[in-house]
Amino acid sequence: MKIEPIERYIGSYRTNTISGYDVGQINMILGFSPNKEDDPDKVVHSWQFTLNGYECAIWDYKGSHHHKKFSIYDPHNVLGHLFVIDKKEF
Repeated sequence: MKIEPIERYIGSYRTNTISGYDVGQINMILGFSPNKEDDPDKVVHSWQFTLNGYECAIWDYKGSHHHKKFSIYDPHNVLGHLFVIDKKEF
């Protein structure tokens, strides 16, 4: 699997959620630390990257990282190769 961080903002929206992971575990799985500045009033950690050429993102929202919950942008359903994806909650 090829994971590459990307600098540009991909205009992500939440397509699903991952739970049970902390920031250190996500860093280890992806191979890099959060790399995207996001809304500082709502988001502390944000990763944007491609996985096998597909754009993806992971971020916390309003302190969700304290509960090991992260929003994901995964319109091509490729993050299931790296993480256990929660059932859609919305």
